[in-house]
Amino acid sequence: MIGYKELLEQARSEIEEISVERAYEMLRKGGEEVRLVDIRSRKQMALGYIKGAALIPADELEMTVHHLLPDKNKPLLLYCESGRRSLFTALTLKEMGYKNASTMAGGIQAWMEAGYEIENETLLTQDQLTHYSRQMLLPEVSVDGQARLLKAKVLLVGAGGLGSAASLYLAASGVGTIGLVDFDRVDASNLSRQIVHAYGNVGKAKTESAREGIARINPEVQVITFNDRLTPANALDIIKDFDVVLDGSDNFQTKYLLNDAAFFAGKPYIFGAAIRMKGQASLFFPKEGGPCLRCIFPRPPRQDLVPT
Repeated sequence: MIGYKELLEQARSEIEEISVERAYEMLRKGGEEVRLVDIRSRKQMALGYIKGAALIPADELEMTVHHLLPDKNKPLLLYCESGRRSLFTALTLKEMGYKNASTMAGGIQAWMEAGYEIENETLLTQDQLTHYSRQMLLPEVSVDGQARLLKAKVLLVGAGGLGSAASLYLAASGVGTIGLVDFDRVDASNLSRQIVHAYGNVGKAKTESAREGIARINPEVQVITFNDRLTPANALDIIKDFDVVLDGSDNFQTKYLLNDAAFFAGKPYIFGAAIRMKGQASLFFPKEGGPCLRCIFPRPPRQDLVPT
């Protein structure tokens, strides 16, 4: 029977071990040509990880690698705690067709001993690492992006058709704080399309009903409700503490008010509108050099010309 030492030597004979110094240089230069993968347990990852790494525990990686890392030609650099398990995992991946799988010698222990930094200022809990694991695999999100989402504050105006879907996706993706503005109450006729609400909430304020729906999706999200009509008198005060303004309203009066308030507050304004089977979405952020809604359409249309 082959012992552990023999298996370890076999893995080392077939898998390239890259020193932490070389790995650091590869990542410092951009690291886009190689995908860094942390294969430790989520409990270990929650204590710190190398910036830019995809966090995929070894057990999940071996079972779902074809889905998570579909490009078998892209070089993979794996690391674990001490550099041993990553050797065996890289060998398994090689047998599965990933010919460019290598491992970092000594693992994250050697990385830290060499004096290189690990990401530990925006730690995610073990549960958060599991909850958001799939979207963090996207380079456009990554662990850093997820940490930013958890700190983000989004104001959603309107808890109807557009707002319902937006609120659930914002919550599921991990946006830390969601503000809800709506003065209406849930009606049974809303339920076919306003999916954040439920039959048990008919007659309840939409903001409170949406708060309950968001809690079912992600109880970690902080929800701030404004059970008021948005007006010129309160718009700036409501908007000021949020990072982004998301429009789920159903009338142009509110849309232009949101545009104007976001303009003066220096906040990004995400315009949204839908009717029957058609919809529109736009991002307006004059602070970054783009136009505002009034730059394109200076005046709102007459109300009698707007379909409902």
